Amino acid sequence: MLTAENKQFKLTDEGVILFQTDPTNPLPGKPVGKVEKGASITEPAVKVEGEGVPADADKDAVKAKLEKWIKDHVFEVLNPLMVLKDEEEIPAPARQIADKVYDAFGILPREELEELIGQLDETGRAALRQRKVRLGPVLVFLPMLNKPAAVRLRALLWQLWSDKPLPAPVPHDGITSISVDKENADATYYRAIGYPLYAGRAIRVDMLDRIISAVYDSADKGVFKAKHEMAEWLGCPIADLYDVLEAMGHKKIHDPADEATEEKPAEAAEEPKAEEAPAAEATETASEETASEEQASGTKSEPAAQVKPELATFRLRKGKAYGGGQKKPFRKFDDKKGENKKPFKKKKPQHGNKNRGEKRERVVSAPAKKVEDSPFAVLKELKQK
Repeated sequence: MLTAENKQFKLTDEGVILFQTDPTNPLPGKPVGKVEKGASITEPAVKVEGEGVPADADKDAVKAKLEKWIKDHVFEVLNPLMVLKDEEEIPAPARQIADKVYDAFGILPREELEELIGQLDETGRAALRQRKVRLGPVLVFLPMLNKPAAVRLRALLWQLWSDKPLPAPVPHDGITSISVDKENADATYYRAIGYPLYAGRAIRVDMLDRIISAVYDSADKGVFKAKHEMAEWLGCPIADLYDVLEAMGHKKIHDPADEATEEKPAEAAEEPKAEEAPAAEATETASEETASEEQASGTKSEPAAQVKPELATFRLRKGKAYGGGQKKPFRKFDDKKGENKKPFKKKKPQHGNKNRGEKRERVVSAPAKKVEDSPFAVLKELKQK
């Protein structure tokens, strides 16, 4: 065990460390220890226990081996987070942002970093890009931590650090959003694993960032329309999408579905019942005629493409992303920058035309044409010959 490769060890969702004696065997091995709360959230402690530990083994040496393995495992799976603590010199604002993202376990609201983001120069932004930090419109996060293994490990480490039981409630691998209990769901936990809560849904942060960007990109004069693609990204019904958008602070101001619901009962009341039977018969007759025509021609009409209904319109939440941030004032022509400019000189009128702005009649002259030059005269001569 002391000379085993890292791939022979495995950490379960229950926090148990398994050891496989045969490195070529893909099956999980026997338990040799478990992880416990340690010095920090990314440095769990290890306890040696389990049937996989030989009776005559040096427990201290085994513990040292397991501690080294768990350290390597965390660094490998959460590498985008762990490299934020490197000692490379980068501009101060970028270093402070990297430290805050690390302390927040890879995700935090942008508003908490707005002042530091405003101080970034091109070098600082390049340093954050190199470290895969995404400065989103609402959240700052590490997209590479959305991989299933990273989500599960963050969930386990968070539960240990927070003295919560294992296994942690984790969304299925690859899922973009799940419905959770509004009253009992821990918003801090779900944000820490990369699934912030909005309106009773835990939404994977990269999908959430895509929706937020789509909202602000499509907004016109503070108004935008919900799109079917947004619900597809989340894998949720349209009603849940509306709840998510409203939880973000946007206000629904018009929903075509409400108008359609109001119109249907009114139309049904106006139509007499006596006309229903003839209408049905006419429909059946038309269908039969269409079917007979298709059989005669040997062709089938293609079904019409399904048109998706128009979705609701929202008023954009006002704030820094909407336009509440400070904008550079437009420079006026009479400001200080214009004091040292040379005075503007008027151009002299050309060709001695003093009344250049007055309109004059244009006279076009051309030499008079001779009669013999006319093509009709030539034709006349040919006829006479």
